[in-house]
Amino acid sequence: MALTVDRLSPALGAELFGLDPTAPITSDVADELHSLLMEHQVIFLRDFDLSPVRMVELGRELGTLGARHHSYVTHPDSDDVVIIEWKDDDLPDAAEWHSDMTYRATPPFASILKGVVIPPAGGDTLWASMYSVYDSLPPGMKDDIAELEAVHDMGAFRTPAYRASGNEGVMDAYTNAGTAVHPMVSHHPVTGRPYLNVSESFTRFIIGLSAPEAGRLLTELFDRINRPEHHVRLRWKPNTLAIWDNRGTQHYAVVDYLPHRRVMHRVAVVEDARQSVA
Repeated sequence: MALTVDRLSPALGAELFGLDPTAPITSDVADELHSLLMEHQVIFLRDFDLSPVRMVELGRELGTLGARHHSYVTHPDSDDVVIIEWKDDDLPDAAEWHSDMTYRATPPFASILKGVVIPPAGGDTLWASMYSVYDSLPPGMKDDIAELEAVHDMGAFRTPAYRASGNEGVMDAYTNAGTAVHPMVSHHPVTGRPYLNVSESFTRFIIGLSAPEAGRLLTELFDRINRPEHHVRLRWKPNTLAIWDNRGTQHYAVVDYLPHRRVMHRVAVVEDARQSVA
């Protein structure tokens, strides 16, 4: 397999060329993709038309599946593929910086996302490297947050739950989605690199700090995540495939295309099959 790699920004991101979407998805292919993912954090393949079943095959070569989203519908060909669709007057829920499902004790290791229906303009996705954000922090701030832990919950997913069933619906959603505490500075289990592990979508409190203290600190960290030197941006086309390491990255889906329709297919990989041997 002769892959060509085009690095897209200093912080993260690479586009891959030379991989045949019709070829078998072998462990050797997955090994190469995993290695590139560890290096670049998010990788893109153009004109890579994988069916839902083939997306699941790729996900299973990378690791264990199972972190299906509590809100989205699944594809009729596979319950492991969620359909993310927005159009008309919908209010998309991913226009915030976040790592997927950090309100779970074990968030997914990686996500595979395919562009299916793309609006004529807009609908880009941005990724941010939390390695880069952490490295940019002043030494004193690194010291301040080194031992802190933060509470993550389902954030704006409360809204549809409340509108559907009131307070009882919110409580049911909490039960289904979960809540978790994570170190604010986590270390990648494969690379060992430290990264900032808070997001404006899902991080609500800091253990041991008052609400005002936590709010001020989190606001400063969220502002740093917004800086473009930490980002890479993808202009979607039909059959573009993005694979990202959910540990150490965050992403933001730009909502500038409504009332046009945008449809994506996503597979979440919970456990990294290569983590223990890396």
